[in-house]
Amino acid sequence: MIEAIADIRRSCGQKHGPNPFSIITGTSAGAINAAALACGADEFDLAVRRIVYVWKHFKTSQVYESDVLSVIRTGARWLSLLSLGWLLARWRRLKPRSLLDNSPLEQLLKTLVPLDRLPGLIKDGHLQALAVTASSYSSGLHVTFFQGSENLKPWIRSQRLAVHDLITHEHLLASSAIPFLFPAMPLQIDGRTEYFGDGSMRQTAPVAPAIHLGAERILVIGAGRMQYGRASGRVRV
Repeated sequence: MIEAIADIRRSCGQKHGPNPFSIITGTSAGAINAAALACGADEFDLAVRRIVYVWKHFKTSQVYESDVLSVIRTGARWLSLLSLGWLLARWRRLKPRSLLDNSPLEQLLKTLVPLDRLPGLIKDGHLQALAVTASSYSSGLHVTFFQGSENLKPWIRSQRLAVHDLITHEHLLASSAIPFLFPAMPLQIDGRTEYFGDGSMRQTAPVAPAIHLGAERILVIGAGRMQYGRASGRVRV
């Protein structure tokens, strides 16, 4: 989708320059793409090419330890804890975090998403805000972490809240941490530690954060099938 947008811009004569989206939000894998795009906000086409290159050459080993030995090792540990109980975990001091080890994803993020660029891009006006959303296992709340200009204010809604914070790779890992498969990530909120998992458990289309952050026009691309209304002509997504 973003590659097509880059092609359209080039066909209109905009071969170089900043990205057309001042506010970028994402959830789960979308949080990683959003952050990668935001970190290249001063050169949209270059940021798009980097993201597309990663996806076109993507391998499971870039997300988790996929070799047979690693899968057997982590899987056997997890199954032993399920079958023998936490008594064994205490005795052997095991810490069952997840079924798979996603440490390779953390290394990929450090290369693909240079978050240290965000403050400068925001200061220079290339980006207004980046927001990623995760689900708190500790409180049950759906939390949107955002980094942006100082005039942006957090919001609170039913079972949802926003936190103005510096986005880190841990936030991206938290937003994309599929329950049971990948480990929950500890993040700080108001001086306390909460554990977070995949934000798409409650939010599949992160439109609300963009609106709260001041977006007046929103581009939404549906990844699933659309069902069309019969007589009224309305579209249900």
